[in-house]
Amino acid sequence: MIYIKSFLFGIGGAIVASVLWILIAFVLPIFVPYLIGRIRGTGGASGAHLTSDSVAIAAFLGFVVGFGWEWSRLRGR
Repeated sequence: MIYIKSFLFGIGGAIVASVLWILIAFVLPIFVPYLIGRIRGTGGASGAHLTSDSVAIAAFLGFVVGFGWEWSRLRGR
């Protein structure tokens, strides 16, 4: 049962890590220059490039961290 709970927690960690990575690597580089341009009253353009490899790595790391965290927490009981 410990492994099932840890696995589910790892999947949740993978989802959270993927969403955070997409937010940091794709959304922020597009919208931050736009917001700065709106504040200063200047124009400009920005772009971002995101591959599935980097999202998969973030998901894998999130899974490992989530699984390990929950597994160690449950083993300590």
